[in-house]
Amino acid sequence: MSDINIDNLIAEIKQLWELREKLLKEDLAPEGAWIHKYHVTRAYPSGAVETYTYAKWQADKPIFKRNPKKNALPIKPGKNPEYTNHLHIGSVDNDWQTVERAYQSWENRQRLEAVENALKIVENLVSEVIASEQILSKAREDKALEKGE
Repeated sequence: MSDINIDNLIAEIKQLWELREKLLKEDLAPEGAWIHKYHVTRAYPSGAVETYTYAKWQADKPIFKRNPKKNALPIKPGKNPEYTNHLHIGSVDNDWQTVERAYQSWENRQRLEAVENALKIVENLVSEVIASEQILSKAREDKALEKGE
């Protein structure tokens, strides 16, 4: 087994906590959401056909507040009347700054989740080490009592 430098390990854990705190101050994508790019083709009366690329937030559950248009179709039965599974971000071609900010917030969310998972793993490992040390300490005490020390 290789030697573990505890000071380096503590410094690494501290860096993870600092990164977590920094990410919590950044724009974060909603939990469980991702960005979906899709293409829309539109035919014009002139005969021209144009293809546009859009981006939207997508989620497994309805987490985005609905923003219905005035002449929108009624919400289908069984659908959540207040929330939806997707939210339009913008045109990749024309609203690139908005789309870029969305991608940055999605990346921030992914990084935050990775840092939190790493911290959770470290916490579990430390708990296991402490539990093992307590078991060993108890075994040493029991052995010392048997010997009458």
